[in-house]
Amino acid sequence: MCRYGFANYKPRYACFRCRKAIRRRHKSEVDPAGAERPARCPDCGLLMADMGLDFRPPSKSDRKGWTTAEALWEVGETFHSCGCSGPGYRPRNPAALDAFFRARLQEYRANLRTFSDDPSGTPMIEDAIATWRDRIRRIEAALAQAHPRRGSRPTTR
Repeated sequence: MCRYGFANYKPRYACFRCRKAIRRRHKSEVDPAGAERPARCPDCGLLMADMGLDFRPPSKSDRKGWTTAEALWEVGETFHSCGCSGPGYRPRNPAALDAFFRARLQEYRANLRTFSDDPSGTPMIEDAIATWRDRIRRIEAALAQAHPRRGSRPTTR
């Protein structure tokens, strides 16, 4: 049973800079005729990340937990679900994050192979291939950032 289908739950947002999470009312509860406004952090004013209804924020003092949550969000792994079974496992610390990303990378590559092997070449298939390539690129970038190559120096901007 989809528990989120029977009531309006407030969406959960996170500001990684301030390590703050909020629940925000739906637009329909505030001003149904008004324009949709992005969620902004009440402390710093930056846009907040839509983390999903199943997000349980780390404590404000848990820097590693917030770093992990931000890394998940940057690669598109949030806490959205219909409420039936939840979004699945999400790591809460950097050590578990590495293994999670490596497992996801294998899944994403398998999905890419499945769509790449489809001979139809329809726009839907091409869109799926582009989606999986983007997800793979984002996970690889996160892993590369966590494990820089020896001898390489970080670039400055």
